[in-house]
Amino acid sequence: MKIWKIILGFLSMVGAFFAVGASKSKEVKELGKVIKENKKEEKKVEKQIKELEEAKTASKKEVSNLKRKLTKTKKKTEQMEEAYENDEVESAEEFLRKFAKNK
Repeated sequence: MKIWKIILGFLSMVGAFFAVGASKSKEVKELGKVIKENKKEEKKVEKQIKELEEAKTASKKEVSNLKRKLTKTKKKTEQMEEAYENDEVESAEEFLRKFAKNK
């Protein structure tokens, strides 16, 4: 009888894990994809900044504009990650609307 309780407990834990994964709404899942895209963009901008600083062909204004852009995208990504982790549907929808306007 004790073995059945252990097996039942294990199966309920597995079911709980699947329920948590399925509980995320559609908007929050889409926000996860947007976060990944923003991280890729951050890496590209960082790489571009390094190349320009090493080559010293770009003006200081260009480099500072890229650094400012990088800072803004990092802040947006942090806010998006926070909304994603807290499973906030309303803020996820807001971020998705803003992202759609940018593209």
